[in-house]
Amino acid sequence: MADAVVERAPEQGRDAQGTAPADSAAKRRRALIIIGGVAAVVIVGVLLYLLLNAGKESTDDANVDADVVPLAPHVAGQVAAVPVTENQSVKKGDVLLQIDDRDYQARVAQAAAELDSVRAQAQAADAQAAVAEATARGGLTQAQANLIGTGRSVSGARAQLEQARATLASRQSDLKLAESNVARANELQKANAIPQQQVDQAQAQFTSAEAGVSAAKAAVDAASDQLRRWQAQVNEAEGRVVVSRPVDASIAVAQANAAYQHARVRSSEASLALANLNLEWTRILAPDDGTVSRISAHPGALLGVGQTVAQFVPVRKYVTANFKETQIGKMHPGQEADVDVDTYGKTLHGRVESVSGGTGARFSLFPPDNASGNFVKVAQRVPVRIALDAVPSSMVLRAGQSVVVTVHVNQ
Repeated sequence: MADAVVERAPEQGRDAQGTAPADSAAKRRRALIIIGGVAAVVIVGVLLYLLLNAGKESTDDANVDADVVPLAPHVAGQVAAVPVTENQSVKKGDVLLQIDDRDYQARVAQAAAELDSVRAQAQAADAQAAVAEATARGGLTQAQANLIGTGRSVSGARAQLEQARATLASRQSDLKLAESNVARANELQKANAIPQQQVDQAQAQFTSAEAGVSAAKAAVDAASDQLRRWQAQVNEAEGRVVVSRPVDASIAVAQANAAYQHARVRSSEASLALANLNLEWTRILAPDDGTVSRISAHPGALLGVGQTVAQFVPVRKYVTANFKETQIGKMHPGQEADVDVDTYGKTLHGRVESVSGGTGARFSLFPPDNASGNFVKVAQRVPVRIALDAVPSSMVLRAGQSVVVTVHVNQ
């Protein structure tokens, strides 16, 4: 029995030594197979991921954006009506707020009346300019004609004076002859050589000659006076010609006055246009289709120029995606983009519209100063604007909603 036990024990030891290594090797093989399978799956997954995402750049730092417009009045006044409610959808041109416009209507009426007044004055100035031109040209022509006429009258007066002087000389010669005849007749009478009748006749001729000389002198004086009067008229006519000669200046003065009145007309037209514009600005209209939010004005409130009364969000939306600076090397406008909207779990399509000229930090209110000595290199974000294609009517996009953007940079 002891020998049998001794002999059986070595056999059991050999079995144990022979079986244990085989099991360990099998386990190692199974572990290696499992590890290899997992590694293969991981490698295949990584390869599939790289293959599927090759030529794409994605970011979840993106949101729906819109050109939100603060609405503010151009003119001051009291709010008369607010015909819209908070977050109401409106169409382009809808009235969003009405300011009391009675004061502005009165200003329009006043500007219109002022325009009518200056237009009438401009018409009168045009008529005066025409009259001034005709008067100036006609006055010069008349003055020149008067000068010519008085010049001719002076020539005639000179001729009459010369004629009167010649007549005086003739009458003076007749007087001398008559005086000689009287003296001869008196001597002959003393000698009783002629009768008294001839003496009387000679005396009568002398008296007539004296009268003729007196008349001739009077005619000379009258002709001289007439000549002086005509010469005075010539001087007067010359003065009128001198006064009337600056025709262009007189016309220019009248035309300048007319131009001034027409300038006043244009100024009044501008004032009326401004008054109408201010009246139009008493209504705040929707600049486009969209939604009105954050209404802060109510009837009865007094508004100042530029005071924000509401925010207008247009229907047209776009996406602002903030990519890392390492992602935009191959990015340019026109590339296709996929936009996953978190709210609806759906994907929209669009295109890169533009890439910002600077990082978001550079356009912040207080840009970082890397020269301060506390520099830590951080990948900067560059805003990229994505223009969306057609958005389904069932998807209502709101500014600020989160989205995930993927840009196909291999295009």
